[in-house]
Amino acid sequence: MNDELRFEVSDGIALVTLNRPEAYNSISSAIIDGLGQAYRRCDEDDDIRVVVVTGAGKAFCAGADMSAGGDTFDGAAQSVQVDSCPLATQAWEVRKPVIAACNGHAVGAGLGLAMQCDMRILANEGKYGFLQARRGVVTDFAMEYLLPRLVGFERAFELLVRAPRLGGEEAVNWGLAGRSVPAGQVLQTALDIAADIAANCAPLAVGLHKRLLWRGLDMSLDELAQAETRALNHSMALPDAIEGGVAYVERRAPRWSGSVRDDWPQWLDK
Repeated sequence: MNDELRFEVSDGIALVTLNRPEAYNSISSAIIDGLGQAYRRCDEDDDIRVVVVTGAGKAFCAGADMSAGGDTFDGAAQSVQVDSCPLATQAWEVRKPVIAACNGHAVGAGLGLAMQCDMRILANEGKYGFLQARRGVVTDFAMEYLLPRLVGFERAFELLVRAPRLGGEEAVNWGLAGRSVPAGQVLQTALDIAADIAANCAPLAVGLHKRLLWRGLDMSLDELAQAETRALNHSMALPDAIEGGVAYVERRAPRWSGSVRDDWPQWLDK
């Protein structure tokens, strides 16, 4: 990757660390490039079953680098077209669970990065908010699409338009994450969840569930039921459907053989 993004793989878990602690992991071109590459590798590599994204130091991500002051967004306004979803591969495109371990503050685009993930662990002591309206710009990372589906229209409206800062437990109450724990426990909590999935859940079935859930946001009930039926029958025709039951009866850990890379039904991406 690069010096501003660390990438480690152990026991089926890819740990991706935003590595600009001196700048509270504020977003740089190197982080954008590195995270997009990391997500693509995680999607393609069958040795990786779960992804955990966290930040070095005391913050998860402070959003846009504001060190240029009034010139921060000047280039965008003058001549450069900015993509609001700048990653080469988005978190929702990765066919593995992506867990954001928000070990500290995540604001603006930093919270957008976390919200693109499938699960979020927040720090009780952290501050979380979409502060772009307070900086004179529109939010990014497709939050106008995603937030209403996660927290409902009224809360999404207030989060973007009033732009409040929420503590970890308050953010959970608003529906922005599933749990909030003391900052020192955030990463281990995320890794424990990742380890459970990596060890006990069939990778292909996990990937199919993720794709159906994300695509289902734009499907009718009938369309989703049809896609689920096809995915169910696809999974039942593969060896993991037998292995799961045998492992349960024999009281042992399952030995999954299904490959997200090789056994993926291409129709699901059309």
